[in-house]
Amino acid sequence: MPPCPFDLVRDTPFGSYTASATKLTGGMINYVWRLTNALGDTIIVKYAEDSIAVNPEIKFSAERMDFEVRGLSLFNPPASDALLAISELGKPLALTPLVRIPKLLYYDRSIPFLVLEDIGIHKGFEDWFTAEDSGAEDLDYVCAKVGEWLAHLHGFGYNNLGNLEEHFVNKPARELLSGLMYDMTAKDIERHTEFEDKKELADRIMQMKAELRQGKFGDSRTLLFGDMWPGSVLFDVERRVVNLLDFEFMDVGLVYGDIGHFVAHLLPLHFLRNKSYDPNTDPCPHSVVAFLSSYKKTMESYPDAYRAVTKDAVRHSTMFMGIEIARDVLTGNWCRCSEKAEPKKEEPLTCECAEILLKLARKYIYNPSDSLFNILN
Repeated sequence: MPPCPFDLVRDTPFGSYTASATKLTGGMINYVWRLTNALGDTIIVKYAEDSIAVNPEIKFSAERMDFEVRGLSLFNPPASDALLAISELGKPLALTPLVRIPKLLYYDRSIPFLVLEDIGIHKGFEDWFTAEDSGAEDLDYVCAKVGEWLAHLHGFGYNNLGNLEEHFVNKPARELLSGLMYDMTAKDIERHTEFEDKKELADRIMQMKAELRQGKFGDSRTLLFGDMWPGSVLFDVERRVVNLLDFEFMDVGLVYGDIGHFVAHLLPLHFLRNKSYDPNTDPCPHSVVAFLSSYKKTMESYPDAYRAVTKDAVRHSTMFMGIEIARDVLTGNWCRCSEKAEPKKEEPLTCECAEILLKLARKYIYNPSDSLFNILN
């Protein structure tokens, strides 16, 4: 059980924030609250245990919060003198206009918990794919901004890796993702699918795991956000500001971990919103094109980094996307059969949605050359 958030802040500069506490549900990894003081001012409090908040059976070291703190400190003034060195490392990092990272206000490593500025209540990016009033122009705008921001991060990370690596090798995140992404997906493909070659498909996934693990030590590495998915993106519609949250997966590695991961959510979200869309035959969604095109255009301003980090990016991102979509379908996600595209309470999906998406996943795992990521070439 998590502690009372008022107890967490009691002996800190934020001890007066006890007028109200609202538990936030956007994240799945940590416990998060919005606290209010008597004047109506608000802060965000995040608390970490050695497991995932929504599924305590899945272990994830609370050390992850150290990486979030370091990541946040690259973009904003440090919350303490102990983080000055990290903030100095971030000075060459080019900022992306209208993309905002919340400020870290306080961190207690011994518990651990942190306090962030409250960026306000904004529409979650995932909602834009299902709401009737969501506009394609806004989707493209947000995706392009995320692509631009990631490219600046990757260009900076490649050019400064020698100084960054000792602070950002995130072993807890690697262990978690390895188990959830590769091991579990390979087992579920053998258990739940009717593919005649499901054993070979599972073996292919484990081969990719070995290949990408080796890539963690190659010369194409850079600094990664690590978990770029729509839950990390909040859009301030009035100010046109894209807010990026949750830095606990920041790591050193290959760019597929960011671009492949994000597209593995963008495309199925488009699939949910458009009931006639078939990713196996229809053109790439505009939101995906906006993201990848913006990423490529910005990365080209870092020529050495662009040549290095995109060398195998198409192949790796394609295979990774195939594996992630397969994992999601086999754990009951991405069903659009219901009127509101609400998740089914079944695992795995067995409807037409599963057939369509598993066909795409299988193709991408086996044939990464035929890929929407070719936009990057």
